Amino acid sequence: MRTAAVVVAVGLVALSSPALPQLPEPVFWHLRSGLRVLAQDLPANGLVAVSVLVGAAPRVEEPGQAGISILTREVMLRGTVRRTGDEVAEALDSLGASLRALTGPDHTEWTLLVAAEHVDPALDLLVEVLTQPRFAPEDVDSQRRIALVRLRQQRDQPQARAVELVNGLLYRWHPYRHPLLGTPETLARLSRDDLVRYHTAFYTAPNVVVSVAGELPVPVAVAKVQRAFAGLRNDPLPARVRLLDVAERALAEQPLSRQEVREPQQTASAWIAVGYLGVGVGHPDWPALRVAGTLLGGGMASRLFQSVREREGLAYAVGAGLPTQRGPAAFTLTAGVEPANVDRAVAAVLREVERLRTERAPEDEVARARSRVVGLHLLDHEDLRRRAFYPAWYELLGVGYRFDARLQQLVSRVTAADVQRVARRYLAQPAVAVVGPAR
Repeated sequence: MRTAAVVVAVGLVALSSPALPQLPEPVFWHLRSGLRVLAQDLPANGLVAVSVLVGAAPRVEEPGQAGISILTREVMLRGTVRRTGDEVAEALDSLGASLRALTGPDHTEWTLLVAAEHVDPALDLLVEVLTQPRFAPEDVDSQRRIALVRLRQQRDQPQARAVELVNGLLYRWHPYRHPLLGTPETLARLSRDDLVRYHTAFYTAPNVVVSVAGELPVPVAVAKVQRAFAGLRNDPLPARVRLLDVAERALAEQPLSRQEVREPQQTASAWIAVGYLGVGVGHPDWPALRVAGTLLGGGMASRLFQSVREREGLAYAVGAGLPTQRGPAAFTLTAGVEPANVDRAVAAVLREVERLRTERAPEDEVARARSRVVGLHLLDHEDLRRRAFYPAWYELLGVGYRFDARLQQLVSRVTAADVQRVARRYLAQPAVAVVGPAR
């Protein structure tokens, strides 16, 4: 029922696209320490969400460090110099607060949800976790074992493994080639000292954005953040990271020919991933590529669904899209298929990509894809934690917090000619990965 509700809601958004609501912009402060603070006073049933975005993620991991971002995050949750992990959890529970931590290719997110009257003590707990982790050796060892189990479980999932293999083909030198969880070899080598150095280098004010959304007046919210984060170190980022914006395109070059890898796995079905090197969120072509991904594989009206799944019956699941990343993102199409249909399904997916390149899509089809991109974006803002997250995320990614409100406008300008142009430019030489039973 939830899926159906979302589909209906997106459809309603599409029908009323000329009158789509604009997202309000938060108020922004850039503090002397380098910390960036965003605040939105919103009706939220007495709740406040605080999202802390840190540029500690795979993009900045050194060679041989794959997985250190998530491992550091998990060990930080195991305790501070003042409290054990259980005591932190009990303190949050006593305030009726929740804390979640997630890591993506470019960021680690720490999001707190709490009643407005308990913001101060909850903020103090969060800052304690962020700035005073104990990194006990036994916690490092236990979380390493858990990470290795998770890694084995993920590698047993053919869809995730196929995407991982495609990334390895597309990113020869760029850190995006490494799995979020790392590899067995890198996880085995990471020491407590490595985690401490990593935390010291990246949990610093110029690398952090704090966003508050909910029932707090903006000046009050900013004052509370300033007080709580007053002790955050303000060391500059390592020089190699500051140079990455300039060098990373050279680290991720467009493939000159088709590449393919097949990995046998004893599963009932096979998964196909077809990838192309796209662009980062700050690039002018990003909105058109995002619409192209939706047109190809976003929902039941998409070309892959209608052609590869429905008409040809070659796949039971299909999808496509371009993620939001600071560096060049992988435009990826996926399909779950019967092992006997692998070659035909790969050919069918590539045929749909080629059709997008050679034939201009009808304007009404492009309009539906635009509406879906914008509709899903707006629907995701119904959650208070996401309202706090999004502007902080875009600020950390380098496009500025205003991008959250501008996305609708940027996508609405995409034309059928734009979609064909970016398809011709970026969707030329595919990287293909197949994971499933050996033939």
